[in-house]
Amino acid sequence: MAEFENPYAEHDPFVRAHFDCPDCGGKLWEYAIQGSMVCEDCRSVFRSEDVFDAQVRSDEPVTG
Repeated sequence: MAEFENPYAEHDPFVRAHFDCPDCGGKLWEYAIQGSMVCEDCRSVFRSEDVFDAQVRSDEPVTG
């Protein structure tokens, strides 16, 4: 059987993002494999793309 490395088996798939939750202000964690972010406080889930776009247009709220 061939051997291969699986980086997801050795590392935590969640990475703390540098964004605040638009619902409660908690910190968002990014689950890049699924392209989503989850708040550590209220557990709301957002698409990463929506959070990035809202950051660019910082005056528009992000909807989950």
